[in-house]
Amino acid sequence: MASSPASVAQGPMMIGLMFNFILLGVVMTQAYIYMITYSKRDKSWMQSFVFIIVVANIVNSVFIAVDLYNALINNFNNTAYLAKATWLFATDPALTGIIAAAVQLFFAWRVKVLTSNWSLTTIVCLLALTGAVGGIVTAVEIKTTPSFVDFQKFQTVVIIWLVASCLGDLAITCILVWYLRKHKTGFQGSDELVDRIIRMTVQTGLITSICAIVDLILFLANPTGLHLIFNFPLCKLYTNTLLSSLNSRSGWAYSNSKQSHSQSGLTATIGGTISDGRKQRTVNATITTQTRAEVFVHVEHHELQDRTTTVPRFVIQQDGNERDDIKSPVWDGKQGQDDIV
Repeated sequence: MASSPASVAQGPMMIGLMFNFILLGVVMTQAYIYMITYSKRDKSWMQSFVFIIVVANIVNSVFIAVDLYNALINNFNNTAYLAKATWLFATDPALTGIIAAAVQLFFAWRVKVLTSNWSLTTIVCLLALTGAVGGIVTAVEIKTTPSFVDFQKFQTVVIIWLVASCLGDLAITCILVWYLRKHKTGFQGSDELVDRIIRMTVQTGLITSICAIVDLILFLANPTGLHLIFNFPLCKLYTNTLLSSLNSRSGWAYSNSKQSHSQSGLTATIGGTISDGRKQRTVNATITTQTRAEVFVHVEHHELQDRTTTVPRFVIQQDGNERDDIKSPVWDGKQGQDDIV
């Protein structure tokens, strides 16, 4: 049984479009969370950047969907049309390369802010721009050589595009992990936060790198459009990497705030006079728990000539409310004069 002409490219395109739309839904959710959380906190240029990236992703999905509709509905029996790529299809590598480069340039900016190292920042920027140029040139080559089975003729450009994108992801991941591990503080709370950031950085960097590598391997090994299953979702993966990185800031803040509230908010002031037979010691202890469970104790010594008994007074302040608990000490007639229970 002869295979359908659409199985060469349109079949893998349909599967890739499904993943594309699924990830687009994730992108929209992430974008919504970002806007309601950081619309009044982030600078206008960053909000505009996120908006442009999201719009580019929507345009990418719409163009692919329209192209598939034209191929599978309007030209279902037109084998000549099914065998060639259209300009709508050619926009995918261009938009993917541009979106990936924009995300990598954003992380290059983060590298510059964190490390103040222009050499590392320049390396990431060069790899990002190389990937963007590779994607745009691939789009031009598709327009020049529209036949799907002839895509191998410009495989050099595709290799440069995908390898540069993959190396850019790995460079960003390695630099950020190196810097974060180098600047651990030694405190458990902050080190756990750094470890979470490292894990997220590695995971997001590996996802895009693996997807790009699999896309490249399938493109070189199979002359059909099988690689499109991994190529179509690629720009959405980059966008989700960006948005998850931005949105996770509130999660880190919430984690720190929660930990701080669990360890702070209790202040106790304890005062009393203790007799040791020859002198009396007045002890005022203020215990305050902070984020690092610090305890501050202030002790005052007063020598008095007369022996007196003072009932210990406990003033406990929690959440701004004071409460006095007066407890009388229990004395046993058989006990010594210097003992207090």
